[in-house]
Amino acid sequence: MKGDRPPSSDVPAGATGGLGAHAFAVLAVSAGVLHLTGMALAGCLRTEHVVVDVLVATLPWLGGRALEFVRGAFPAWIFGALYDGQRFLVGLRGPVHTGDLESLELRWFPAPGGTSWPRWWQSHTWAPLDLLTGLGYATYLAEVGVMALVLFALRSPRFRTLTWAFLFAGVLGLVGYLLYPAAPPWYVAAHGPGPANPLVTPSAAGALRFDSLVGVGYFASFYSRNPNAFAAMPSLHAAFPVVVTFAVWDRGWRWRVPAAAYAVLIGFSAIYLDHHWVLDVVAGVAVGLAGSALAWAALRAAGAASASPAVAVAPAPASPEPAERESDA
Repeated sequence: MKGDRPPSSDVPAGATGGLGAHAFAVLAVSAGVLHLTGMALAGCLRTEHVVVDVLVATLPWLGGRALEFVRGAFPAWIFGALYDGQRFLVGLRGPVHTGDLESLELRWFPAPGGTSWPRWWQSHTWAPLDLLTGLGYATYLAEVGVMALVLFALRSPRFRTLTWAFLFAGVLGLVGYLLYPAAPPWYVAAHGPGPANPLVTPSAAGALRFDSLVGVGYFASFYSRNPNAFAAMPSLHAAFPVVVTFAVWDRGWRWRVPAAAYAVLIGFSAIYLDHHWVLDVVAGVAVGLAGSALAWAALRAAGAASASPAVAVAPAPASPEPAERESDA
């Protein structure tokens, strides 16, 4: 298979859903205004909110490729809005699990010395690894955005597969945070496995070493805005690179190898930087695969439906009357 040719068996590029251009543009404006208003009322409106929401609200009115891009990328915007809305849902989550995952880690994935891998790596740090894992952890969302733009520029139907998989995987992760809120390794190391402190400030943990190396406060600032400190299971850091790998898999080894290598790097970084247990990463990979499968199946079904209009069946022509037999009389 040639790496740059979209497969003919993929989702039809025209399968974009039932909304017309004008209706979608109105929807985009309404969604952007609603999100900006909610963030402003909650006191957490940021510059990136304004920039993204203004683009989402205005680009569809230009029509053409601008409309096509926003329509295709809209699922990713929906996840971003849902992620921001976590802060309003944390009161609905169940009891926070602080020691469960570490106990399972010690049983199933023990590190040398009978400790867990996040604990082991905190005593075996290395500056080059701090830099590499920090760069990876800082760019995991950028990878999704860049690959979405590349696939859109190539007019690949996998652009929409990627954005819908991003949404599905993200929603599965958010549901997991509500159903099984779990403390990350840095919290258990600092506070122990006892009852969780719901007011704890989220920490950048091992990623602070990256901040120190490069002389910036990127991770410190990023995690200070985290709306949920107990969002370890599953790891969406691990899930989203899997979503990207799935989206580009059919394009050949030139795409597969870098995407898969990046996914491995992020999975390792999540553990090395003390943000996730091995189990969180395994669950994140599963969520990424599940979200991708859901997106692929849903878009294929939508494409098949739009490509299969009802066919009117014309009545069969009437058989000619048989010729009258001549009378022998």
